[in-house]
Amino acid sequence: MHDVHDGLREAPPEVLDAAGRPRLGAYRGSPLAVDLDRASAPGLGRLDRPALRGLRRKSWRWVGVADAERTIVAAVVDLGFVGLAWACVAEGERLVERSWRAPLGAGVRVGGPNGPAVAMAPRRLISLSQRPGGDLNVTVEIEGMRIGLDIAQDAAPLTVVSDCAGRGLAGVTVKRAGATASGSIDVEGRRAVIGATSPAAAIVDWTCALLPRRMTWWWAAAAGRDQDGRIVGLNLARGVHDDPAGQFTENALWVDGAPAALPPVSFGVGAGRTPWTIRSPDGAVDLTFTPRVERGEDAAWVIVSSRYRQPFGTFSGRLTDARGRSVKFDGLPGVTEHHTAVW
Repeated sequence: MHDVHDGLREAPPEVLDAAGRPRLGAYRGSPLAVDLDRASAPGLGRLDRPALRGLRRKSWRWVGVADAERTIVAAVVDLGFVGLAWACVAEGERLVERSWRAPLGAGVRVGGPNGPAVAMAPRRLISLSQRPGGDLNVTVEIEGMRIGLDIAQDAAPLTVVSDCAGRGLAGVTVKRAGATASGSIDVEGRRAVIGATSPAAAIVDWTCALLPRRMTWWWAAAAGRDQDGRIVGLNLARGVHDDPAGQFTENALWVDGAPAALPPVSFGVGAGRTPWTIRSPDGAVDLTFTPRVERGEDAAWVIVSSRYRQPFGTFSGRLTDARGRSVKFDGLPGVTEHHTAVW
């Protein structure tokens, strides 16, 4: 039985109504269908043509797994005009990364929220796919990097359906944080078994949206154990799925797999290894993030550009969610992001 006071509703089977309008809100669970090709999109105006809509639609699956020693990330991204794929392992101040771009998305496919996300190129593979038993499998096979992880379905999904940044463009994100994970990695000859000697927890982000041409957002996510030994996860963001009327956000806390809403937050972004702050006006969220190592890129492709920072590090502080659950932690592994794009 779910607590009706967690600030979330049960996810609808489809995120659009019969007229193509998005069913706006924050939900517990995952939808069965996401089809933004038929979404009402007044923000596109006279440019609403199938080919142009395909270029405006962005989708990705991002997976992060952390234990006491490292954070492992794999991502497959379809931006319409280009596909991106990367995997990296952060251990303290050491970052090993493998990445590539696929013009026009060749070899890159991002399925639905329960479907596969795959990027393939000669001698390179990143696959994020559900196993028949339900676990999400992460496979990376690139020179100098072999990753095989399974992420259990023991954290309930959070689904947010939004009018992206209030621009008349539909967007959907499905996230889980605090799921348990296990497997193995081999990175440049350094081998490790994940989840064997210390617990490993995962963050999973699936997003599909008709994003505005100009976007800036901030994001933070983490998973691990709080000071009471409970498995916790958090997702905090600003700039994409916030409801202009203030009725919902994609901010949530998971405790032992159960999500509940968190209030809107503001981000204080630190430069380099300077700590970040993430706080809510009501004091329910009061976090400090300390970066250790960073993945970033400044890129420009003719009429599009992207400035991207994704530091890895640890969170300290406290949270109180819509159910009144309070958690405290010091050294919870996670990631933050600051992204400005013209797409």
